[in-house]
Amino acid sequence: MNKNDNIKTYLIALNQIEKIGDRRIYELIKHYESVESIFEEKEKNLKELIEKKFKFKVNDFSKNEILDKAENIIKKSKEYEIGILSLFDKEYPFNLKQIDNPPYILYYKGDLKKLRRNSVSIVGTRNPTKESKKYAFDIASKLSALNITVVSGMAKGIDKEAHLGAISSLVNTAAVLGNGIDIVYPSENVKVYNKLIESGIVISEFEVGRKPDRMNFPRRNRIISGLSYATIMVEASSKSGALITVDYALNQGREVYIAPYDEKLKEYFGNHKLYKEGAKIINDITDILEDFDSIFSNDDDYLKMKLKYFEGGNIPNKGDSEENKIIKTQKIKENNKENKTIRKITENKKIEKPNLEGDEAKLYDIISKNDKVHIDDIIEKTEMKTQVVTSLLMRLEINGFIKQTAGKYYTALL
Repeated sequence: MNKNDNIKTYLIALNQIEKIGDRRIYELIKHYESVESIFEEKEKNLKELIEKKFKFKVNDFSKNEILDKAENIIKKSKEYEIGILSLFDKEYPFNLKQIDNPPYILYYKGDLKKLRRNSVSIVGTRNPTKESKKYAFDIASKLSALNITVVSGMAKGIDKEAHLGAISSLVNTAAVLGNGIDIVYPSENVKVYNKLIESGIVISEFEVGRKPDRMNFPRRNRIISGLSYATIMVEASSKSGALITVDYALNQGREVYIAPYDEKLKEYFGNHKLYKEGAKIINDITDILEDFDSIFSNDDDYLKMKLKYFEGGNIPNKGDSEENKIIKTQKIKENNKENKTIRKITENKKIEKPNLEGDEAKLYDIISKNDKVHIDDIIEKTEMKTQVVTSLLMRLEINGFIKQTAGKYYTALL
């Protein structure tokens, strides 16, 4: 076993001691000057130090016992093909290492390259409006296309839409879980999870077998914001749990942005609060690129994709003008009125197929009228751009409305 493996084992073992987390591990390492030196100490002396230093009673523990638990966690992780990073590994995410309380151990499954510095987190309520879902999907798709990793928590609602948007465009996305990576939670996100471990990445500070716990989710939010240069709040009421991530971001010295909103709707009271405190409204991806282009440009992959999507590689200087804010906010108000009208009209109708609208409904209608249809025929019939069709098909497939078969043929499932 090499030194790095030893350190990982020791760090995992320390987590097996009651009430010992990352902050207290930091204090112990500082006291003993190395992780290894902690385990050279006698259990009795270590226990006395912990009780004196942290002022709480510790149950008796055996070094051999907690090391055995750590080795068992490592063994199970290997069985699930879960990788383990320690804070001392060179692959450990740079941005996360800079926060006040980084996790000493990260478990991961997927592509470590997705934990690049160029990352933006997208968060919000688990029960978003349709406008917010579309916003999260669209901005995540655009960020991902520029090789910017979209970070979120794989929860229902905004998190899921952000991951779906990134999946639709190069799969530059990372999910931070509040449980062990061997557990998919919520279970409805299994298709998103499978795509993430295939081409994106899933990470957690919790070991295999750790079940979801409501106390874990606020804790994991510091990792979501810590991985990112900026956090975008899409939709939050005044008491939304998603605001915890924003608090972490601000405490970590990271930028916070918000989606356009209707301040009269209670669903956006959290957005309005952040706006009054100085958060910038992101009407379009260029609003965030203007602020971070010089930082993002340190990544060659970002520069290549920027040249592809922007003429000459120059970000249009649109600015966050009051006129843009008014236009976007008015559009959301109009959409809200339109949705209420649609709901009233369809309220008493029997639904015989998925309740889809717009381009999604158009694609589903084409596919459902055939036993199977090739993607080229779909593109020809819709007269949409290939990238748009691909994104919509991915969304429909992950939501369980269609299925892709061999040869890029699609068939309806409902």
